[in-house]
Amino acid sequence: METLPLELRKLGLSEKEAKVYLTALELGYTSVQKIAQQAKISRPTTYKIIKSLKEKGLISESKDKRKRYFIAESPDNLLGILRRQKKEIEEKEREFIRIIATLRSKYSLDDQREIKSYKDKKGIKILFDDLLTTKSRKIYVLINNEKIWPGKERKIIYKKIKKRLGKIQITEKKLPISFQGIAIIYDKVIILPNKSSGILINNKTIINLIKSFFQYI
Repeated sequence: METLPLELRKLGLSEKEAKVYLTALELGYTSVQKIAQQAKISRPTTYKIIKSLKEKGLISESKDKRKRYFIAESPDNLLGILRRQKKEIEEKEREFIRIIATLRSKYSLDDQREIKSYKDKKGIKILFDDLLTTKSRKIYVLINNEKIWPGKERKIIYKKIKKRLGKIQITEKKLPISFQGIAIIYDKVIILPNKSSGILINNKTIINLIKSFFQYI
């Protein structure tokens, strides 16, 4: 019981919210006065906390002969808090991506260096973060080594882009040449020869050439 308030706080409840919720779970169908007494919190503060917990779906209210009673909802409802937090994080991520794309466009950062190389996990993450900011609704992926960018990881990236842009077209093909890597073509091109290195191409001539090659095969 002593560790439960700490666990509830990890989910975003305040110390007093956790205390009131646990007290309500213990008492069952009860009045605000009894909750306040057992939780050792003033009655006006308890009312405010109950209101907050009602908004979170953790406490419900009923009336009986002009008296108000409260009952704690199932702990299963705590998942609702987690889902809301996840949704907020996803919305913030989309907003950050939009801001990054705007800054790049405004200050012409894409044209400062037309070909960039990256190494190690941090570098590969930068490449995929760039892909997430794409404005292109058509993405082509040439694959000749699934181990470099497995299907599960690709689907995660595609899903995030779809959430931001809406409907997009993803076309994947296996490379009919000896190059053992992956090429991702959007409004830029990413080439991944292996898991620990990659190249980002901004040069429009090269991008159009690679696109033409893709469409040819």
